[in-house]
Amino acid sequence: MNAAAHTLLPLRADAASSAVGAIERPLPAWLGACALIQGFLDAAECAALIAAAESRGFAGAGGDYPPSYRNNDRQVLDDPALAQRLFERLREYAPAELTDADGARWRLRSLNERLRLCRYRPGQRFNVHQDGVHHRGPDLRSRLTFMIYLTDGDAFVGGDTLFYAHGPGRGGEADGAPLARVRPRAGALILFDHALWHAGEAVAAGVKHLLRSDLMYQRIDGHREPAQAARADAPFAPGHDGYVWTLARLRDGRIASAGRDAQVRLWSGDGREQARLRGHAQSVLGLCELPGARLATVSRDRGLRIWNLADGRCLRSEVAHDSAALCLARLGDGRLASGAADGRISVWRDDGEPLHGWAAHAGWVWSLCALGGSGLLSASEDGELAWWDAQRGERIARLHCGVALRSVDACTDTGDAWVAFAGVDGRVRIAHAADGGLRCERDWPAHDAAVRRVRWFGDGRLASCGEDGRVRVWDRDGTLLHERRHDNFATDALLLDDGRLLSCGYDRVLRTG
Repeated sequence: MNAAAHTLLPLRADAASSAVGAIERPLPAWLGACALIQGFLDAAECAALIAAAESRGFAGAGGDYPPSYRNNDRQVLDDPALAQRLFERLREYAPAELTDADGARWRLRSLNERLRLCRYRPGQRFNVHQDGVHHRGPDLRSRLTFMIYLTDGDAFVGGDTLFYAHGPGRGGEADGAPLARVRPRAGALILFDHALWHAGEAVAAGVKHLLRSDLMYQRIDGHREPAQAARADAPFAPGHDGYVWTLARLRDGRIASAGRDAQVRLWSGDGREQARLRGHAQSVLGLCELPGARLATVSRDRGLRIWNLADGRCLRSEVAHDSAALCLARLGDGRLASGAADGRISVWRDDGEPLHGWAAHAGWVWSLCALGGSGLLSASEDGELAWWDAQRGERIARLHCGVALRSVDACTDTGDAWVAFAGVDGRVRIAHAADGGLRCERDWPAHDAAVRRVRWFGDGRLASCGEDGRVRVWDRDGTLLHERRHDNFATDALLLDDGRLLSCGYDRVLRTG
């Protein structure tokens, strides 16, 4: 079971039962907590919300989510008044208190005022995923997904909400039929634990609308059970509040980690937390060490920041892109390059002064890697691996792979330039970069789901991290040397100074061994 140990039902004794038509449990109890409340909104309320949303206008989700993940239309609406009205109605049915397996208690606080209205037209879907936790400090966070179906299932074909026991590569969407299927009914509210794996089935005909938010809970006490306290005292613990996206080893032996909680955490080489860098408003997705004890970061908040590692001060903050900034690399000539969800690459001085940029890809630029003095490699959602002269913004060579790419890294330790790259098909590919061209030399099936990261180690070994939760270490010929598992997507790995492998993932932990 991948949901917290609590239940949404039975209802509170003072629930106004006349407000709803029926309350159902659409999932088997062992799968997790979920309640479907029919008639939470009436037909007129649903129609009014749809009309208001259509008048405001929808936009594609491509600026915030890759098309290989979801491709529906959406709008984000900050509406505290509407959220409060929905919350007052919801209070009759939502669990007033949750208790975690470790004994921590959480009290219902509010409905997140950031409402997301989604529209699914034919061909649009949301692949299997878990909903992210919205953190507002260590003691206030979202725990349950709140979703109202605004369009009745009779108005469209497809579009069911599907629930799975596991994520990709572990018996999830790609591996079999869903364990539960919920057919949307206009006005129905579904509440479920963020940890549940689910998907929005593709709409085949018609149009589906829904409203999405989160239930926020406040920690009642700071009590920690002995097992929890022991975990907190372990190396690189307690990790992050939310997924850990990226790692960097610094010249002084420290480790930097970053992710969904919008913080950079600095650790000693033996795993003791030393500092937190705060300033970004959303997930920090790129890290790059700079000379002079500085660190550069980029974030989904579209910003680039330069930090003083000695005292944690932010030295400079710039709006880097018009969409989410996804990756960062330091070029051989000392400049910085950043990539974004709109397909653009920008080049910066190492003090954060912008220099120039160009439209590099037709999709998200997920990963960048330096190659030579002004050479730059990019891997994109558009399925293209590109080699650039970053000084002029001109393409030197490219490879079309036919699948969305997620990561690229180059190894030049042997004198030759070997490029590892990987994407959503789970395969790792090795290309040779020489004489102004890229030639794919070999590839192999590395993971049972998308590959999130490839990273060369200094000894010629290659690490890959996958959405199947596995971290695998290979030799250059594709022989598997070592494997480790995370409880969710694995996102990055590196070698510590003592030779141990450090890895991270969506399970919020940094793992050694």
